[in-house]
Formats: sequence, C-alpha cells, structure tokens
Amino acid sequence: MKIYSYAKINLIIEILGKFENGYHNLKGIYQNINLKDEININESDHDSVLLSDSSISEKNNIVYKAIKSFKSTYNLSSSFEIIINKKIPISSGLGGGSSNASSVIMAINNILKLNIPLEELSLFSSKLGSDLPFFFKGGTCLIKGYGENVYKLNDVRNRYLYLYDSKISIDNKTQSMFNSLDSSDFTDGKLTEKIKGKIQSNEYLDPEDFFNCFQVKALNKFPNLRKKYYQMVEIFGNCFLTGAGMTLISMSDQNINYDEFQRFSTINKGFDIDN
Repeated sequence: MKIYSYAKINLIIEILGKFENGYHNLKGIYQNINLKDEININESDHDSVLLSDSSISEKNNIVYKAIKSFKSTYNLSSSFEIIINKKIPISSGLGGGSSNASSVIMAINNILKLNIPLEELSLFSSKLGSDLPFFFKGGTCLIKGYGENVYKLNDVRNRYLYLYDSKISIDNKTQSMFNSLDSSDFTDGKLTEKIKGKIQSNEYLDPEDFFNCFQVKALNKFPNLRKKYYQMVEIFGNCFLTGAGMTLISMSDQNINYDEFQRFSTINKGFDIDN
C-alpha cells in the first residue's frame, strides 16, 4: 500500500495555560499543505521503518513507536515494513513525523480491515503526540486541549503559501521551545476565535491574523531567521513561524513566482491512501 502523508502549518497557535499534569493547554488553527512524504507499507515478518533521511534512528522514529503502540493496544500480531521517502523537512515545525505516524496507523487499520472509527484512532494517536489527531480530519481545523480535540472548519481562502526552511537545528527542539515559555506568553484564545470566525465566513485572512506563541522567542534567538522574516514581510505582506519552528511561512491569494521560496497550496485533507 502506498500512502501520501501531508505537511501542516499553524495559522495560529496559542497557549492558554498549563494543565495540572504540566502539559500545555493549546488552542489554534492548523492547515494542511500539498508538501508530502511518500510511504510504502507492506506486511512483513517483523516491524521495520526505513527513512530516506537517516538522521533519526528506527527506535526513535515516531512511526515505529506508533506501530508498536497500536499493535499492543489492539492486540495485533501482524508486522509491517515501512519505507518513507521524506520530502517534508525533519524537525521543521511542519508536522512531518506526526503526519507519517497518523497515516501509517490509518493504513494498518485498512490493511487489516479493523474498521476502527476515525474518532477512536484520533484519540489513540493523541497519546503519541499532540499533532497526530489533526491529520485524521485534515484540511483546516480548530485544535484545542492537548491537541486531541479537532474540529473541521471551512477551507481557508488564502490559497498559496511560500515556505522558507531555515534549516536551524535544535536538540529536543519542541521540548526546548515549550520550556522557554512562561505565563507572559499565554493568551486567552480570542486570537484563534477571530480567525475561526473569518474562515467560517469565507473571508480572506489578513497579516495581523497570524500568531505563533513561539515566534518572538525564535526571532530573538536567531538573528538570521529574524532577517529573513522581515524580508518575507516586505515581499508578501505577512510572515509567521509554524509549529515550534524554525520554518517561516507567508500566505497569499496570488500565485507569485519567487525562486528563493518553496511554493505550496492549501489542501483539505491530511493524507491520501492508494490501495
């Protein structure tokens, strides 16, 4: 079976506070784009995950962890060979690993004809990572809580995206960026509600609509990233960080040719499965 696993961006991501267990209370709007990894999955005599990018070991790959957890949770004996041709940059804030894991879980559900409902798969996947549940609905979605509460929205009208991969590498990036936040970085969720209202009314989003709770800290920490941010604002009229970084995104309703930036489009799904 062949799967196409799509990247996501965060149009907005707010932290409302912390839960008693120390995890952050998220609220935001996620959007899939047509940047994708190709995954081939076959039944095998043992589980294996092979990446075209060798920077992540098999045992540390979220796809491998997802397979083992899925088999244990649902008492499955089948094993699978997973071959991933990476196009989504690793640790870029584009959700590539989470997208891969969600897609593989769905594929195994199909291959073994388990008929586990999407909502149940989404809830299971939330234990592996906060981004995973989003990909089961995909497109444009409102996200709440740990990331397990996902609500489908209308398609965003701003169609084109211009992506700059800074290739900045940080050890334990997501944990490090979350640890850098304090109460002054928390917001009340009204920014997300404003964008949600505009999307549901089929309005175009404006430069001031985009927000990322990590952006100020990332731009202050990396001067070259800040320089590129201002360049993109000048060219496109807007720019924002996606995820915990370090990819910059500009959105437009116009198809503009710029060789310096990768151009993608918004889409209304999280993955494709080619039977």
